Amino acid sequence: YIMKTIFITMIAFATSLPLYAKDEDASAKFLSMCASCHVATSSVKLAPPLYAVKDHVIKAYPDRQDFIEQVVEWVEEPSRDISLMPGAINKFGLMPKLGFAKEDVRQIAGYIYDEELLPSQEYKKHYKKNHQPR
Repeated sequence: YIMKTIFITMIAFATSLPLYAKDEDASAKFLSMCASCHVATSSVKLAPPLYAVKDHVIKAYPDRQDFIEQVVEWVEEPSRDISLMPGAINKFGLMPKLGFAKEDVRQIAGYIYDEELLPSQEYKKHYKKNHQPR
């Protein structure tokens, strides 16, 4: 059941990506390597949605190259010490070390940086509740 839900979610996510993707190879790598966990909407939550990840990383690392290097460092060796999303670690656990090739992660990180991602309504509600000054 969980695999079926993940597959359906991946299909839904894939169809929401722009058809004019700037880097089709990076888009395909993202779908095969990342999208099964980092989806925008799903009844099964395995990791924070991609928009949330990008939002946190780009605020701390607005320069494209710095953003890419931070993502590469994180994926290579996930650690609470360098996490920009401690709440996500509390909710989902620490991302496992996946052993992806640095060049693939670098390409995907550039794709994420360049793509315009929109937050889901669910994330907007979460952000308003948990991240805005009270």
